Amino acid sequence: MKRAYLIELTIFRDYGGQLLVLGFLVAVLLGCGMQTVLAAPSSITCIFFMMGAMGAAAYDEQNDWGSFRLTLPLSRRDVVLGRYGAIVTLGLGGMAVGLLAAFAISAVASAVELPGELSQALALDAGTLSAMAFATTFCLLIGAVVASVVTPIYFRLGQTKATQLLPTIIVMIFVLPVVFLGNSGLLDGALPGLEQISAFLAYIETPEGLAVCCVGMVAASAAILAASAAISLKLYETREL
Repeated sequence: MKRAYLIELTIFRDYGGQLLVLGFLVAVLLGCGMQTVLAAPSSITCIFFMMGAMGAAAYDEQNDWGSFRLTLPLSRRDVVLGRYGAIVTLGLGGMAVGLLAAFAISAVASAVELPGELSQALALDAGTLSAMAFATTFCLLIGAVVASVVTPIYFRLGQTKATQLLPTIIVMIFVLPVVFLGNSGLLDGALPGLEQISAFLAYIETPEGLAVCCVGMVAASAAILAASAAISLKLYETREL
């Protein structure tokens, strides 16, 4: 697995480096444009998980790399685990870049008086840090879910065929349930479990609740990625290259 992981990182070297620099610039512009540092780390984290899954799959069909890779002393299990390791590495790299951009923006805003009360808007305080922690781990979960859905499809069908089917699959999984619930009348009137939801949201606002929620979302992301890796391995073992 280690050899496959290092090969993935070698392939990602130029692409990942460019993406990290671009991610930092996007995070800075996003923070300044929205006049808040909350969105920078969360958005970049989610985007990098998605870009990791899609970018890695794109390399498989360049110069028949996917077929040639199997001639190396690597098992298909190594290939799958190395791919997921690279996706997680890039996603966490995006989180680090987003956090770095957020702290850099805040430091500049604290040292230099910016126009239009921008310095105050970009300042970091306890409330902002708590909200940033929640938003970042929540978007980590979203990015992990999307990567977990698309990566097995890439392993089974390849990048070309998967790209043709993914829009339909994404709509069926993420959009149709929302449309169904909205048109079913189940949400008319009082929302089911509203009191429990309100109590949960109040619990999240406490330091203990925030810590438990963030740890839970990170653990859920890891579990979802592990389950996706197991599915990818089953699909990739039966694929003929």
